[in-house]
Amino acid sequence: MNISRFWKASAGFSFFTLISRVFGYVRDLLFSSLLGASTIHDIFVVVFKIPNVFRSFFGEGALSQSLTPSIIEANVRVEKLLNQVFSLLFITLLTFVSFVMIFPNIFINLFAPGFISDAEKYQSAASFLQLVFPYIMLISFVAFFGAYQNSKKKFQIVAATPIIFNLTLIIFALSSSELSLGVIGIAILTAGMLQLIINGIASAYLNYIPSLDFNFDRALMSSFFSRLIPAIFAAGIYQLNVLVDTVFASYLVTGSPTWLYLSDRLIQFPMGLFGVAIALVALPDLTEAFKDGKKDSFRKILAKGSISTFLIGFVSFIFYFFAATEIIKLLFFRGEFTSYDVDMTVSSLIAYSFALPFLLSSKFFNSVFFAISKTKVVLALGVISLITNLVLNYLFIFEYNWGHTGLALATTYAAILVWLIALILILKVRRS
Repeated sequence: MNISRFWKASAGFSFFTLISRVFGYVRDLLFSSLLGASTIHDIFVVVFKIPNVFRSFFGEGALSQSLTPSIIEANVRVEKLLNQVFSLLFITLLTFVSFVMIFPNIFINLFAPGFISDAEKYQSAASFLQLVFPYIMLISFVAFFGAYQNSKKKFQIVAATPIIFNLTLIIFALSSSELSLGVIGIAILTAGMLQLIINGIASAYLNYIPSLDFNFDRALMSSFFSRLIPAIFAAGIYQLNVLVDTVFASYLVTGSPTWLYLSDRLIQFPMGLFGVAIALVALPDLTEAFKDGKKDSFRKILAKGSISTFLIGFVSFIFYFFAATEIIKLLFFRGEFTSYDVDMTVSSLIAYSFALPFLLSSKFFNSVFFAISKTKVVLALGVISLITNLVLNYLFIFEYNWGHTGLALATTYAAILVWLIALILILKVRRS
């Protein structure tokens, strides 16, 4: 692999991600200014986490990490593999989305049990879930097309896609007389349709147009499936942990889900800008180097990615740790967002920020494990992270009464533990 091309591709991905994050901030600024830490904002934050978590399962994370290496391995049978994955994804998502839309209360009971005591809040949450859940189907097909583009080492459209989502929500928020849950839901679905159309056109330009193929080739699909379940945990584990935080936060005072959401959004900034960029760009090259037996090239990519992601994460942590109050005041302290909301958001931001060096480098470690087909490792790490976070959440909320800050700390401790285990395994891979 040409290392300079690696950094060039990473920089291109990061540039579009940066633009997306800027518009994401504008979106969050509008929402926090118009809604404050209100019931409507809490419902949006909690309920939209549900399709976002399943989006990590079916969508961009899992598909990118499991499908991209499988495409490279498939060689001349790429189109058949893609059509079979597309067909499976279509049937699975259609069934799942239909079930959630018919029985939304099951998922509200599961993911926002704290809403049950408030009948009006509970019903609004269930209705909002019915409205926005089809978004998971749209964004999963966006991720499918994105994985194909990644396998061709074309990353720009994939990186630019979230800009459309944020711009659409901004336009709807500015043009509506009242920012209701209905307006937000329609904006989300519109954004999903636009993202799907653009990525479908990009894939067609690269000579792939999907078609249904239910004549499954077990041998061809085995490589994909051997990566898929671990990829679900790898891509979704952080989102799962944040969702677990949100579930516990639904039991806390009004505003807790919003404070956690805004601090998590800031944590996602360096993760998306650098961690995800480096991991995605490195994945096809790591796979090719390992497949072709180029050990020196593989080790160079491993060293560059591991060191750079950890250092970027550490610098980001230092920045947030010392400037958290100024950042939150600058970004959100206006309109309905009060000084008390600033203080609460700062406390969870600092607690989350300790995890940044470990979260960023763990993203890259997962790409290494997928490239060398050590998928069971990723699965095991995901289970360890989830269990650790659940146990610590319970202790910090119900035993120590640390509120929403305790939830952020639990996620951080889980991230550090998983990183330590992954580092030991990565060092063994490097020596082999």
